[in-house]
Amino acid sequence: MLWPRPAWVSSTLHASRLTSSTGFTLVELIGVLAILAILASFVTPNIINQLRNAKRDAEDQQLANIAKGIELYIRQTRSFPANLTALSPDYVSTSIGQLTNNTNGFLRYFFIHPNIGGYSNALGLASNALADARFLLITDLSLNANPAITTDAEFDAQWNIDETGIPDLKIYRGHVGHLFHLLSLSADGAGGSYAIDGTPTNSGGGTLALHARYHLAGTTVALDEADTFGTADTQFMMTGEAGYQLDPDCANGSKWRVISSGCYAP
Repeated sequence: MLWPRPAWVSSTLHASRLTSSTGFTLVELIGVLAILAILASFVTPNIINQLRNAKRDAEDQQLANIAKGIELYIRQTRSFPANLTALSPDYVSTSIGQLTNNTNGFLRYFFIHPNIGGYSNALGLASNALADARFLLITDLSLNANPAITTDAEFDAQWNIDETGIPDLKIYRGHVGHLFHLLSLSADGAGGSYAIDGTPTNSGGGTLALHARYHLAGTTVALDEADTFGTADTQFMMTGEAGYQLDPDCANGSKWRVISSGCYAP
């Protein structure tokens, strides 16, 4: 004899079938969420670190690009840029805002060694200043670095910073001493004059003082036998080291001669 099935059994079976065929139970859903949370706790930090490292690598590349622009500016103008904005857009093809700020919006800083601040190519660099033909690019991806550099010692302190333990701090160290060439101008007697990049130096009938300084490639040098510079007897553009001496004993038109050479016919 079969007994009738109680109503509560039918309801339970119906609910069980409904749950298994239509979705997760609350307990199962909580379990899935817990697993996802555990996975996220491992994956998210890795993704964040990868993004940070990518930004750091990109900033290294951007500073290198800016440094190339600075060197190009020096080559073409025979001077140092006063600031980073002077590079845009002719020397670094980006907007001023993208040039002066890193990708996180913090400032980039540009410093020339104080010992060559206000460099004039007409005057050139003394031999003991050639090693200071350097510049710094400094930025931080987490804050405004705001370095203070007004003295040689402060520049060298920043130059020598070990940023290994400060991954968001980025420093590019640029040395442009290789762009300079020695120019030697002297006189073996009274008279003569010369002009460097259009700036004249006159003997006034006396003896020219030795000029032995470093100038940028492309510097124009004009030599005149007259005591006050007027029309050049010899003119050239520096591409390497050059040396001339005025010899008043040589014939007119050939008094300026290459150092260590004799008089030559004009």
